[in-house]
Amino acid sequence: MTSDNPLTNSETLGLEDLNSDFLNLRIGEEIPKLEIGRIRKITNKTKQDNLPGVDYKYLIETRDGKLLKVNSWILWKTIAKALREAGRIDATLYLRHNDVEDYTIKAI
Repeated sequence: MTSDNPLTNSETLGLEDLNSDFLNLRIGEEIPKLEIGRIRKITNKTKQDNLPGVDYKYLIETRDGKLLKVNSWILWKTIAKALREAGRIDATLYLRHNDVEDYTIKAI
């Protein structure tokens, strides 16, 4: 069924559209090999998903185009520490979310 409403948009999906471009790191989950392509700082004063207390968030883009939104200061500080130890931004990391505010992150 289609609509004549100009605010409605319809598009056909293919198999490639079923893959998510976003990576998740919930409690108990891990990302065994995060190959960082670049890290972006996204500033937007009106966004609700910024890091607590600031008007920005960090978005890590992998070399294959996947995205990991950093939504906690503890996660960001742990990632930043691992990157400083690796001596480069475009490192490959192992990430595991062990428990609330507890992450294992290391350069591999």
